[in-house]
Amino acid sequence: MSSSVHSSGFTLVEALISLVVTTAIVLVLTNYMLVNIEQSTLASNRDTLTKETEQSLDLAANDVRLSANADQNNRWPDANSPGGSSNQFGWQSNSTTLVLATAAKNHSGSIIFADPETYITEKNNVIYFVQNGTLYKRIIAAPDSNNGATTTCPAAQADSSCPADKELLHNVSAFTVTYLNGQNQSVSPADARSVELHVAVNKNVFGQKVSADYTTRMVFRND
Repeated sequence: MSSSVHSSGFTLVEALISLVVTTAIVLVLTNYMLVNIEQSTLASNRDTLTKETEQSLDLAANDVRLSANADQNNRWPDANSPGGSSNQFGWQSNSTTLVLATAAKNHSGSIIFADPETYITEKNNVIYFVQNGTLYKRIIAAPDSNNGATTTCPAAQADSSCPADKELLHNVSAFTVTYLNGQNQSVSPADARSVELHVAVNKNVFGQKVSADYTTRMVFRND
């Protein structure tokens, strides 16, 4: 009586083929997951940039709404202005810088009137400008003892009496200010009835440029 023995294992060739197929499947799945993660991260960064640009310009637009006008130069001295200590009135409203004359308020939030009979308010300067790719907000407070605002400074010069300028937005590639009259014509800052602000940001993620931009416009209160 004869008998035969049957092997139930894989041959070496079959094992190699299985290994190659499994490796290929793993590589395809890994690449698919990486692409999905990359695209998801890009989309998330793009959404974040869009929200940040909108929030920063909406803040500026609200300050415009509370302002009488754009000052051609800062009305209160600032030792940290572009002119330095030798020219403390070196801030200028132009196509890349906005110098607002914003109603000053006391510590209770009530408006301070320079002339109560004519409802002329005391004014702080609120300045929006870009430096080294960052959009900043600086305050130059009116010299009134009841003023609830505090003058701000560059971070390197900031201390308890002069807090650091507020950083609103990073990775800024463009910040544009357009001054318009009631007929939507471009005019000088002193003649503007409204202001249009535009900001663009760019950021590299996974070697790709993610960008966002936003434009808003607000009318001065003119008081």
